[in-house]
Amino acid sequence: MNYKTILMVGLVLSLFSIIPAFAQEEETPVAEETLDIAGASKFLSAALAFGAAAIGAGLAVGKAGSAGLAASAEKLELKTTAIIITALGEAIAIYGIVVAILILGN
Repeated sequence: MNYKTILMVGLVLSLFSIIPAFAQEEETPVAEETLDIAGASKFLSAALAFGAAAIGAGLAVGKAGSAGLAASAEKLELKTTAIIITALGEAIAIYGIVVAILILGN
């Protein structure tokens, strides 16, 4: 497939996913809720916890992944160790989302 075909297929699929959103007949009323400082800080702290964990995981996977790739290029036996160390870096994001869910659950 060339570039234009892929672009056209993506455009058609995106149109099919957007059109049903405009086909709704009536709007559902949104409940008016007031959010106090405690509720707002709960959402802010959950976002901050997950955001920091995602940034940390990205940095960890970037450093560990590049070092693991370089090590496995020189010595093939280190590939499994490099994958395990990279997976430990990815676990940081999972811990961050668990903490965010725990914060929002209270």
